[in-house]
Amino acid sequence: MEAALGRGTDLSSEYSPYLPVDLLQTLLVDIHEYAGCSWFTAIVCSCIGIRALILPVSIAAIRGGREKAILQPEYEKLMQQQKAVKLDGDPEKNNRIQKKIQNFTQKHGKLFMMKGTWNLIFVQLPLYVTAFAAMRGLANHPDLFRGFAMEAPLWLDSLALADPYYVLPVLTSAIMITNQELFGSVDTEAPTTESTSETPGGPSTMQRYSKYFSRGSALFFIPFTAGFPSGVFIFMCTNMITAALQNRVLRNPAVERWLEIPPRKSEAAAAAAAATPAPTSARVGVALTNLGMTLKRPKNSLLGTPQSFQPVKPSVPSVPFAKAPLPNATAAFQSGQGGQGQSKAGFERLAEVSGGRFAVKRMEKQL
Repeated sequence: MEAALGRGTDLSSEYSPYLPVDLLQTLLVDIHEYAGCSWFTAIVCSCIGIRALILPVSIAAIRGGREKAILQPEYEKLMQQQKAVKLDGDPEKNNRIQKKIQNFTQKHGKLFMMKGTWNLIFVQLPLYVTAFAAMRGLANHPDLFRGFAMEAPLWLDSLALADPYYVLPVLTSAIMITNQELFGSVDTEAPTTESTSETPGGPSTMQRYSKYFSRGSALFFIPFTAGFPSGVFIFMCTNMITAALQNRVLRNPAVERWLEIPPRKSEAAAAAAAATPAPTSARVGVALTNLGMTLKRPKNSLLGTPQSFQPVKPSVPSVPFAKAPLPNATAAFQSGQGGQGQSKAGFERLAEVSGGRFAVKRMEKQL
């Protein structure tokens, strides 16, 4: 009672909350009464149920955000080309760029930059505001919700009172920072987009400092919300933990293919780089290296397994003159024989018949 009066609540007036707040409070009361569970469990179950209901909206937001991340560099490139053409003052090039921009907006929509943000504007923010108002209404009217005010789970004095040890505000802030670092948002995944603009104060500068702004906001959240009822933090922690698990599951490649969610920009770039064919010389060199390692690697005679590879100098293949002599090659060779040795004239005549200087040099080395 004292805490409610200290927050400026008029207990003598009739309590009539707004419709969304009334619906959430009714959901909490029904779960608490019909399931026979504590208010703490009712808050957790209601939050998970709400996340399940808005799951299609979250999937659509992730799909739109990833599409925007893929399209934004192309759009910014067109904007830079338009700016350069305006500086040149060439009307023909300007009309050509305007036509490209018009085709782009007709294909992807004029509001394609808003993809992935509708969830934040129309779902996430209203949900947090409604949850805060509902928990605050339960805490500020202990005469109507006595069980909520009397319940003291874990180390808390009451769900209607602030955390005396500031554990819940710090925990909530830590979850916010974790989700921001892993998924780019405290709730549903928000893919980061890399701007191609390098002008001072442009999108790239804003993106460079947005991460520090998010971290600072999460830290500032601790003293700003330290006096909120504990029920508010329980709902927020449950909601953000559920969102983190949801985002992790939706990043599974099989789930992405099933739900037709585009890959992340980094994954798309890696797949495009892997699909790019290597130069012909590089492919031939790799193939010859692998073939040489396969042919020159000896095998264990007992186990049949390849032993450690040792580089072997390439050997010159011998010409099988004795097995398959060329026509008239024998006569040319014998005409130059002299006892145990062979004369140079015989080798030259053999080269004229076979056309093989390499074979003559090989036989000279053998002699």
